[in-house]
Amino acid sequence: MSRQPAFAKNDQTSFPFEEPSPIRDPHLFYALLVEAPVNVMLRRRAEHYNRELGLRGWLTPTDQIHITLMGLGDGKEKRVVEIARHVGLLIQAAPFEVCFDRLSAFGGGALVLRSSDHSPTLQAFWRKLSAVIDDSPLQPFVTSSLEPHVTLLRDRQGMPNVREKIVEPISWKVRSFALIRSYQGKYECPAIWQLTGQDDSLAGM
Repeated sequence: MSRQPAFAKNDQTSFPFEEPSPIRDPHLFYALLVEAPVNVMLRRRAEHYNRELGLRGWLTPTDQIHITLMGLGDGKEKRVVEIARHVGLLIQAAPFEVCFDRLSAFGGGALVLRSSDHSPTLQAFWRKLSAVIDDSPLQPFVTSSLEPHVTLLRDRQGMPNVREKIVEPISWKVRSFALIRSYQGKYECPAIWQLTGQDDSLAGM
């Protein structure tokens, strides 16, 4: 039986913190990429919420904004990256719409956007990725499989005072999927896959 990713159920949820650190090993994870002009709009939202909530956050750079799907941990050797690249090749999907309208604080100091209705097509993609990983040598390396979200900023001190709320929805079409390696604030993409295939499970949503 495939493991189902765990949804965030309250205001404070465990989150793999990705803030730049001189002592942290490179972090590997899967994500859906956010293209311009949507990433610019999300960055402006982050700046607005940072001011509105009285935070002093480290804002996610515009060109690094993404939808986090699944963490594979820190300091992974080259063979794990190669396995992750192979797994990514097995994911076939057409571009699909997402909508985020809930502002939440995740434990570890992250301010994120989530979806009230969990964006059915996004959930279908996420569960498909999880199922493929469950049946692959990559499964032991999964460290986090939280509900898909967009991290806007990080502020360890201010976040405990933030309460979840509904915000103005922002929607866009996802067109690419990536394996990302983050290290000291810099992102590398060992692999990027364009969503150009037909996936019946997504098309039927």
